[in-house]
Amino acid sequence: MKKIMTRFWTFAACVLGLTGCYTVNNERFAEHARSLVEPGIAMDAAIRQLEADGFSCSPAAPTPSRTCAKTRQRLLPSTCIERINLYSSVNSVKVEQIEVPQIVCAGL
Repeated sequence: MKKIMTRFWTFAACVLGLTGCYTVNNERFAEHARSLVEPGIAMDAAIRQLEADGFSCSPAAPTPSRTCAKTRQRLLPSTCIERINLYSSVNSVKVEQIEVPQIVCAGL
């Protein structure tokens, strides 16, 4: 009986562990990205919101665009990168366009 209970709890732990794994869902990510930032928001405010959500944003450059990325680990030995590109014109401090590229994964 003890052996059966040990197997049951081992199986249950594995099932529960697998339910928390990261899975790629581009549509859901795009919706989430657009809920964080939208055109018209100040670039500095957009960067703060994205960094608060766990993104790392590229440093300010002479170009008016910024890229923010978040790395996600998967159960398999692979990593996925979620990116959000923010664009503004040269003389503007506001985000004029948001691009959400497809999630990219690499690994074994």
